Amino acid sequence: MATTTVQSTDLRRRVREVLDRVRMEQEPVIVQTYDRPQAVLIPYADFEAYQAWREGQRTRTAWLGELRSIAEEVSQRARLSPAEAEALIDEAVRETRKP
Repeated sequence: MATTTVQSTDLRRRVREVLDRVRMEQEPVIVQTYDRPQAVLIPYADFEAYQAWREGQRTRTAWLGELRSIAEEVSQRARLSPAEAEALIDEAVRETRKP
């Protein structure tokens, strides 16, 4: 996918044209100020997909943190070695991925 770059001052003059390009051609546009990237304009559907992915990442991170916490607690109670605790974490992760 091609990516276009536009200076922010140019964007002010051509906002409608740039937005139409993003919307109709599904082409991201990088907005620069003084030749430094500042933002990217992307189609709204891409933004929604990104938001869903990001939420999934947050959920996954929270679950993994909880699993690690549980494994650490079990490790302390059972006096497992660090390697045994890591194996327990791996097993828990595998179990959560089963259909």
